[in-house]
Amino acid sequence: MPTAAAPIISSVQKLVLYETRARYFLVGSNNAETKYRVLKIDRTEPKDLVIIDDRHVYTQQEVRELLGRLDLGNRTKMGQKGSSGLFRAVSAFGVVGFVRFLEGYYIVLITKRRKMADIGGHAIYKVEDTNMIYIPNDSVRVTHPDEARYLRIFQNVDLSSNFYFSYSYDLSHSLQYNLTVLRMPLEMLKSEMTQNRQESFDIFEDEGLITQGGSGVFGICSEPYMKYVWNGELLDIIKSTVHRDWLLYIIHGFCGQSMYVTLIARRSSKFAGTRFLKRGANCEGDVANEVETEQILCDASVMSFTAGSYSSYVQVRGSVPLYWSQDIS
Repeated sequence: MPTAAAPIISSVQKLVLYETRARYFLVGSNNAETKYRVLKIDRTEPKDLVIIDDRHVYTQQEVRELLGRLDLGNRTKMGQKGSSGLFRAVSAFGVVGFVRFLEGYYIVLITKRRKMADIGGHAIYKVEDTNMIYIPNDSVRVTHPDEARYLRIFQNVDLSSNFYFSYSYDLSHSLQYNLTVLRMPLEMLKSEMTQNRQESFDIFEDEGLITQGGSGVFGICSEPYMKYVWNGELLDIIKSTVHRDWLLYIIHGFCGQSMYVTLIARRSSKFAGTRFLKRGANCEGDVANEVETEQILCDASVMSFTAGSYSSYVQVRGSVPLYWSQDIS
């Protein structure tokens, strides 16, 4: 199992992508839209991904002033006195990641979500729709005849089918693991939370929910269990470059809630494949189509991890852990 880290919060819940000819500006905010972060993405580089994160937390007024200056500056440079120099490209709810085939990089954004469950005050969402945007400007694009074929292969993975995420709950781990992180010794928790809060902004601040220091609600996002993360490779290129508030990890499986019974299934990204093409185990010991299923029961009277009562039952299934295959004929 991965080493536990301090509870942190994936704070960026609302995003807007603005574009100029030379840059994309990704503006992300907390749900209350009181605190903002900004990523600058270079569009003049045909092959490499160049991202700048100043790691500054902006107020709403500051980000408006920044966008105003960018608009004015780009109109002046382009000599467009009668039109805008900064265009609003798309609104989104999270970054799935970045991918490159034979040309330049694409950014994949979650553009539609649906709330599926609530565990201890933490919302779990299903990805309903995504948008894949090519980053380099057409003026620097170096075309390749096979690019469209690789793009179609990538898009065969339907991201609107059974992919789930949470801004404040680590879906890659079981409830038992997450509550172990939450219930660390108070002195250690306070020390590590204070260190993290210097860098992260709290998605629950300004929303009437008590945060650390009491029977409150705060994000549980320890180091994810990459076995159950499906966009890990898409985020690897920016993981060391951007603030962790931008990193949103997605699982593939199922999440449903009826009354206060929650069922979560996490499908392993290791040795995955269709039923007849992947059987048995690989040389690393990963078995085909491994799924960890967790059933969670919670006290309906209190929706808080620190005050409510919870029960979790975990099962793991997968292919027979031997070297074997099956004739699909």
